[in-house]
Amino acid sequence: MNQPIAVVIPAGGGGTRLWPRSRQRNPKQFLDIVTPGRSMLQETADRICPCLVAPDNLYVITNKRHVPIVTEQLAQTPARNIIGEPVGRDSAPAIGMMAALIERHLGPDAIMIALPADHVILDPAAFRLALESAIHAALDGWLVTLGIPPTGPDTGFGYIKRGDLIVENTPPVYRVAQFREKPDRATAVQYLTSQSYFWNAGMFIATVGHFRSLYKKYLPEMEPALARLVDAAGTSDEDDVFADVFPSLTKVSIDYAIIEKADRVAVVPAEMGWNDVGSWSRLAEILADHADANDSIIVGDVRAIDSHRALVHSPDKLVALIGLDNIIIIDTPDAVLVADRSRSDEVKKIVEQLQAQGRTDLL
Repeated sequence: MNQPIAVVIPAGGGGTRLWPRSRQRNPKQFLDIVTPGRSMLQETADRICPCLVAPDNLYVITNKRHVPIVTEQLAQTPARNIIGEPVGRDSAPAIGMMAALIERHLGPDAIMIALPADHVILDPAAFRLALESAIHAALDGWLVTLGIPPTGPDTGFGYIKRGDLIVENTPPVYRVAQFREKPDRATAVQYLTSQSYFWNAGMFIATVGHFRSLYKKYLPEMEPALARLVDAAGTSDEDDVFADVFPSLTKVSIDYAIIEKADRVAVVPAEMGWNDVGSWSRLAEILADHADANDSIIVGDVRAIDSHRALVHSPDKLVALIGLDNIIIIDTPDAVLVADRSRSDEVKKIVEQLQAQGRTDLL
């Protein structure tokens, strides 16, 4: 294969469900919440550099205020490849901007892989094998996504229904029959039982020219804006042009605007120990192998009596537990979270309350 490969990492999320560690000034993708000393962004880059893609071909789009963090954490990535959005407009404008930029740098025949910055993959070898299968399908004109075989009837993910077999690779490639939104539990059980559905992990692979043709077909009104952004990137006009253009872009996800409308969409099953770390309880599941004799996961100085299945992060002060079960305690210098593990998704509601109260110092 002679085509260069470029990886785009959208890194603009807020990670509100991991408050109070994840904040607007330093959201979860820049934290070492899974592997000490390596942020989630760095681990995403580690999986593909340099074995699959050269560091010069790694691209990141993030909030403008986080460009210094990205530059520090990915020191080998060229500055011209790190794009700062003055305002977030969801994934379609972000990935469209990067596709146009990569077309300028590498040409339309390059393979482009879009990978979220904040996912956990416990089996990098299986991940790279799935990507290789996806790349071969992309070279045959398919827009490809990786599908995660579900391990339970989860209602927090979108689903992909597989269709006919396209290529009998390892892993195989299937045509996508349908994308489904997040289901209720009864529907999720049906999906799991049918064994024809995958979780949608939001990873997309195609040639740059294919991405660009889809944007021209489904978001033609965005083309003049993307051209202005690419022309200004890396020049003295970048700040002014970006500040003028980005707020005018349609706020829409790439799934809704592009992926669900495209004709030749394929899915590669990827059993790779995937998790999106969407809550403290999901993090506890990921770190289960590090649990102590009481099935608790502890970071910091903790004393526990008759307490089990706790997730505690308190690096700066002693935490004492007595007679507690299935609890989360996250201590930071200015806020403490105490929650039942089964209700950790509701952390977002606390963030919404703080936003409504104007407590920007805690966000």
